[in-house]
Amino acid sequence: MNYSDKTILITGASSGIGAATALELAKFNNRIIITARREKLLDEIGKKIIAAGSDAMTIVGDATQESHGKDVVEQIINTHGDIDIAILNVGIGPPSNTLTITPETVRFCYEANYYSFINFFCPLIDRMKHQPSPCMISHMNSQATWFGIPMQGDYTAAKAAARIFLDTARMELKHFGFNHIRLQTIHPGFVDTEAVRNDGIPSPNEISEQAAAMYVLKGLKKEMRENIFPPTTKWATKLGKIVPHQMLTKILLSAIPKRY
Repeated sequence: MNYSDKTILITGASSGIGAATALELAKFNNRIIITARREKLLDEIGKKIIAAGSDAMTIVGDATQESHGKDVVEQIINTHGDIDIAILNVGIGPPSNTLTITPETVRFCYEANYYSFINFFCPLIDRMKHQPSPCMISHMNSQATWFGIPMQGDYTAAKAAARIFLDTARMELKHFGFNHIRLQTIHPGFVDTEAVRNDGIPSPNEISEQAAAMYVLKGLKKEMRENIFPPTTKWATKLGKIVPHQMLTKILLSAIPKRY
């Protein structure tokens, strides 16, 4: 999909991959709507988008609140009309331990990684079904979505839920004839962002936010169903899906601290 002269929504865009992607897309004369909780950081990214040559709209709010997703979509429609691309980027995965975790912690993880996606997906798909031109919803998932990973039990489960939801939505879009809507799942490996820096979770083959943003743009351009990057961890993840469970468990536990 061409990503120039488009109306593009990016959630979780005050820092990390969301902010880096917004700044890369700003080079292509777009109308970029960014949303996040942190107003000061969001405004700074908005100014950089404008300086790079694109229009910027900043909307402060909490993606875990259902009303926020609906309000953002309505504001975009009222201002710009159709929405061409939506990159749903909200998510966080602090270390956790399934043997000591509380229901409250698990619920928060699902709010941040699953419902923050659903709260935008529903009003977006409702609008896009009535748009005449090709459009895309792209969800920032993770390579930690195909199997359980120590220190990430609640996070991997929430990301897996979003992946399976989108798999089903693709089939239903095809069944009901909405062939102009593309659904994409983005699976980054380890990225050096503010949210995960120094969290104690092993991060082999880590890449920068800017490198991740370039992979995101490549995936948009090619309309990849699944955009998995970087190649080093992509192939390791694919291998992990087919190796015997006993071997996978040994590999995953090898870098985990004794206590966490």
